[in-house]
Amino acid sequence: MGTLSYAGSVSQAEWQKIAGRIEAACAAAGFDLTWAFGIGSYNSAAPPDAQLEAFGSPNPLGILIGNTRKLWPLFMQAVQSDDLLRASTNPLDAYVTTRLERGVAAATTHATRLVFSHVTEPRAFPIQRLAELVGFAAVSPSHLAIHPLHGPWFALRAVVVVDVTGPEGALVEPQRPCHGCSAPCVPALERAVAASGTPLNSAAVAAHAADWIAVRDACPVGQSARYGEAQLSYHYAPARSRLRLA
Repeated sequence: MGTLSYAGSVSQAEWQKIAGRIEAACAAAGFDLTWAFGIGSYNSAAPPDAQLEAFGSPNPLGILIGNTRKLWPLFMQAVQSDDLLRASTNPLDAYVTTRLERGVAAATTHATRLVFSHVTEPRAFPIQRLAELVGFAAVSPSHLAIHPLHGPWFALRAVVVVDVTGPEGALVEPQRPCHGCSAPCVPALERAVAASGTPLNSAAVAAHAADWIAVRDACPVGQSARYGEAQLSYHYAPARSRLRLA
């Protein structure tokens, strides 16, 4: 189970109980990173197009949800036992959606709203910028979010808003592992972009997967948290190959 982290009040409150239940449900499904924060504080710092709906409340609870490599074995077990996942055009996105919706619904009777990073229509939510603003992970020169422990080897999956008063106080500044670093990720990124050409799309990234994986590998932080080869193959493969791998 991940350790619930948050900015603001440390007194026991209803939001903490709910956040703890959500954390436990997420961890059981492989989403081992959670970070609670106040939506009011976040919306005050975020640009208008990155703000979150707040149920008309001044400061509801927000929880950022992500995962490390711990997700992979649980996801693969689910694929092997779930016909609907195997039939999905993107099994991982389907797994993220169903497991998080189920876990959040079981954790609270308060109204909730989930914003998923894989949903890109009508527009993608800037979840990396949210992670930086709320103090979870800073954005690197190569545009990857960098966690102080896991480096670039994690994924941001969703933000849940719960209609209960959340933590008070100012947002915390994230740790910035990139400060003082020689930024070896930048030339790696430049090589990946040059190899992939334009327009840059998922097919081009898949065709030059080794170059894009090298961008993450260039980061000196969190190397022990590197994804396994099967997980890397799934993330960087073309969509049709993802179905075969799953």
